[in-house]
Formats: sequence, structure tokens, C-alpha cells
Amino acid sequence: MGACYCFMTSSISNIALSGLKAAQSALTVTSNNIANQNTAGYSRQTLVQQSAFSIFSGNTYYGQGVDVIKVERVYNEFLSSQSIQAASRFNHLQTYSNQMDQLINGIGSVETGINQSLNGLYQALSDFSQRTSDTAARQSALSSLSSTASRFRAISESLSDLAHGANQQISATVGQMNELMANLADYNHRISVAVAGNNGSLPNDLLDQRDSLINQLGQLTGITTSRQGNAINVYMSSGQPLVVGGIASKLEFAEDSASSSGYSLSLVTRGTNVLLRDKDLQGGAIGALVSFRDNELKQAQADLGRLAIALASAYNQQQQFGLDAKGNPGAQVFDLGLPVAIDDRANTGDALLSLSFSDIRSLTGSNYELRRDGNDYVMTRLDDNTVVGTFSSLPQSVDGLNIALRDGDLNDGDVFIIDVSKQAAGGLSMLLTEASQLAGAAPMSVGADAANAGTGVVDRLRSVESGAQDFTQEVSVVFTSGNAYELRDSANQVLGAGTIQPGSNTIAHNGWAFELTGSPVAGDRFVVSPDAGDPSGDNRNALALATLGTARLLNGGTLTDAYAASVSSIGARASTVAVGLEAQKTAYESAVAAQESVSGVNLEEEGALLIKYQQAYSAAGKVLSVAQGLFDELLTAIR
Repeated sequence: MGACYCFMTSSISNIALSGLKAAQSALTVTSNNIANQNTAGYSRQTLVQQSAFSIFSGNTYYGQGVDVIKVERVYNEFLSSQSIQAASRFNHLQTYSNQMDQLINGIGSVETGINQSLNGLYQALSDFSQRTSDTAARQSALSSLSSTASRFRAISESLSDLAHGANQQISATVGQMNELMANLADYNHRISVAVAGNNGSLPNDLLDQRDSLINQLGQLTGITTSRQGNAINVYMSSGQPLVVGGIASKLEFAEDSASSSGYSLSLVTRGTNVLLRDKDLQGGAIGALVSFRDNELKQAQADLGRLAIALASAYNQQQQFGLDAKGNPGAQVFDLGLPVAIDDRANTGDALLSLSFSDIRSLTGSNYELRRDGNDYVMTRLDDNTVVGTFSSLPQSVDGLNIALRDGDLNDGDVFIIDVSKQAAGGLSMLLTEASQLAGAAPMSVGADAANAGTGVVDRLRSVESGAQDFTQEVSVVFTSGNAYELRDSANQVLGAGTIQPGSNTIAHNGWAFELTGSPVAGDRFVVSPDAGDPSGDNRNALALATLGTARLLNGGTLTDAYAASVSSIGARASTVAVGLEAQKTAYESAVAAQESVSGVNLEEEGALLIKYQQAYSAAGKVLSVAQGLFDELLTAIR
């Protein structure tokens, strides 16, 4: 009986001690939760316990108290993944929206950007056309031309600064990503070692810290994850591996002549270098920066460059047709920034191209492709995909461009893209230095025969690129049908022939040109005649210069229309991004709240648990006190 009594006393003591231990452990876990309530990335922890194995005695089983199994973090992998994806999309749109705001500030509004300078130029040229002999009017027009060029350069520089800033941010983000990837690989290793060395127990703090790193990486780029034992592998949204077990890849951001941006991103994994494409960089800050740079910013630079080309081409055409105040042929008004050659990555040749302008008047604003096809060089205008030249050798001149080999040569299949507009605005500059150089007078005139039966109307005369410029010969344009015409000299000898059609209604000869609108009929005649007026007082060419403000020079509209359309398009896209950002912000906050509702620390709940475990601890202590009293009684009885 004494042995049984002693056994029962000992069991009660052990049960009480196990209860004390469990309550103490629970209090420790709860206290730790409260202490880390404001710790970023911390997941609430709970104590996992179970009833100790019972012992069979007599004819039944007696419980032996409680066993503490482990401390487990409260974590939902699905909610965590949702939070990471939402953060990636939110950060992508937030970064994109910030860049769009900077672009809007850089390019200016419809009222304060290029159009302000253009409107001032139009007014100054209008004044000049009314007072060509007035030195002040000439000087004002010259100053307005110069300030317009300066405004183009200033906005181009602003866009270049944006590109430089985007590349700097991409470089900094690459550094952050490489550090995060290296740390993630290290955490994978440390967690695996910790689990193996502690009988499979999970190091909750290390798991939280690793999840925090994954979350930070997800804010920088779109990612997916998979489990491999105790490690988490991380991939780009396209499947490229960033971290596999304890091995981290590395991103490289470097200058690249085969990229339109001048830089490329590649991923180095175990010595293998893979060039990253646009689709690899979806989501996160880096995806936003690359997409903005290669789409929005590139388009804005191209639009500004095309505007500068249209401006320079139109004003050079009209200026070079006229005569200045001293009776000299009009000189070029503007020069432009030179084109850029971008070689294809697959090129096997060692060619370096030399590009320049043969005549700015002939520029189309389009980009071009130069391809080596067998022994020939094939030049294609990319705006309309038209082959504009097939040559057996270089240099050649096409659409106002000089294309030559600076060094080496293209191999069969090699390709270069010639970007005409990228640097055009940045290099827009005035070539005229004196007000007297403005060509207000005209050397020729054009008129319609009074007997014409059609509705054809001639536009202003202007100059065009020509190997045989002659403004002294009278030429008649005689229509032989509704769209076919012959060029005839004063003796009615045929000099040439051509046709007009909608979208292609230019008639040109020996350096002059004009557009014909309306519908002529057979027998209609238009005469271009030498007609030089007083160089200092004739205002016919000055009037033509002034009308360029309302001429449809780009995309079927005026220069101011084209700029306004570009600004409006950027504003519309920025607004779309801003709306998407607000919607994604709500989705992100909802995803974070859902995760926090499971893993976050609730102080009221933890406070209630403290009271609960304190009471449990106190009750277990009383049980131990009872067991001690029983043991003392047993000792007294034995004595």
C-alpha cells in the first residue's frame, strides 16, 4: 500500500511539474509575441503541446501530464504568396507612376513646352513677312528661331536626364537584388543546417527572416517560389532561377551597343550568362524602370526627335529656296543631332557605321534597317517597310542620310538599325548667325493658267535636294490626264513626266517643288517662272516661311498639333497608370490585412492568453503543493 501511495504521489508531482513547464513555455511564447508586436516580418508563434503517454496501473490508464512538442509560427503559405504578388504589382505601378510624373514634368505641358516657343516663332516670322526690310523684325525672327532650337535641346536634355536616372535606379536595384539573392541562399543553408542539427525543429526566426527577404525581392521584380526540402527556390516570373537551394544567381547591368537603350541586363547562373528579355522583367520596381525607359521614354524621345526633324526639314526647305537680304541663296537654318547605328546581337561581321546628313530637307523622320544580303546592302525605311535602296557598296545617300563604313564590314545576314530621331532634338542648333541671312525674297513664282478647267491649286514653292538646282529656267507642268503630267521648257520641249495621287502629290524639278491639291484635268497648265524680286524688300518667301505655322508637316497636322498630341498621349497613359495604382493599392492593402489577420500579433488576444497561462501556472503550482503535502504525510506515517 505504501509503494502504491508513493507511486501516486510521484505521478502527481511529475504531472504538476509538466504542467508548470508547459505553462511557463506558453508564457514565454506569449511574451515573445508581445515583445515582437512591432517587428516587421514577425509571425505570431504558438506552443504545440500534447498529453503525455498514459501508464497502465491496476485495471486502467493514468495520465502522466503534458509534453511540449514545439513552438510553431502561425503562417499561411497561400496568403503569404498572395501578399508577395500584390506587393510586386503595387511597387511596379508605383514606380511606373513616379517615372511618368517625371516625364510629364520633363516634356512640359501643351502651354509651356515646345508649343510656347513655336507660337512665339510663328508670330515673329509673321511680323518679318510684313516688314522684310526692317532690321528689328529680321533680328526678332532670328532670335525666335534660335530660342526654339534651345527649347528643343533643353527638353531633350531633360529626357536624357530621365534616361540616365532610370539607368542609375536600375543599377542600384540590381545591386539590391544581388544582395537579397545571396542572403536568401545563405538563409536556405542556415535553415537546413539548423533543422538537421535540432531533430527536425524549425528555426522560426530564421524562417521569418527568410520570408522577409523573399518579400523584399518580390517588390523589386516579379517572382515565383517552390519548396525543396527546407529550402525555398526563387524564380523570376518567366522561370529564370534567382535562388536554388544554397546557390544564388547574379544580375549584371552593363553597357551594350546592341541595345537601343545602350544597356542590357543579364543573369549569371553557375557561370552561364543569359540575356534577360522584356518578358523576364515583369512586376516589381526593376520591371517598371526597364519598361518605362524602353517604352514611354523612348517614345517621347522619338516624338521629340521627329518634331525636330520636321521643323528643320520644313524651314530648311523654304529658307534654301529663297534669297537673303544681300541677294544670296538662302542657307540652311537648322542642323540636327546625328543618327545612331544599333548593331544586331547576331551580327558576325566587324562593321562600324559612319552616319551623317546629306541634306536635312530630304529627311523623313523614319528609322531604317541596313542589311547585308549576299553581296548587296539593302536599306529599308521602317515607317512603311519600303526598300529604298539596294547597293553593291558603301557609302550611299538615302532620304537625306549618308551611310558609310567607318571600319570593318557587314557579313551576310548582318543587320543595323539606324535610329534617326533619337539624338535629333538634342543636336538641333541654329546655323544662321546674322539677321540678313534670312531669305525673305523668292527667286521664282508659280501660277495657274487662267484657262484651267480643273480644281487644282498649287501650294508654296520650296527647295528640295537636287543634283542640278536651277531657279532660272521657266518650266510648265502640263497635265495630259487627271493625274499624269509632263514638264516642258519655254520652247514646249518635254523635260520629264510624272503622276500625282492622294498622299503623293508633289511635283519637283531641278531643286524646286510644290504640292498640288484638288483635281486637275487634261490640258491644265501650271507655270514655274524665274521671278527674282528686290532681295531686301521682296516678302514672298518670308510669307511662305510664316505659313509653315499652319502647314501640315507631321502626322497630318501642324507642329503644334503633333506636340500637343504627344503630350496628351503621355498624360492619358499616366492617368491610366495612376488609376491602376489606386486599384492595386487597395488589393495590396487587402492582401497584407489578410496575412496579418493570421500571422500578426493581436495584443488583446495575447493579453488574454497571458492571464490564461498565468492561471494554469498557478493551478499547476497548487497541484505540486498538494503532491508535496501528500509526500510529507507519507514520510510521517512511515516514521
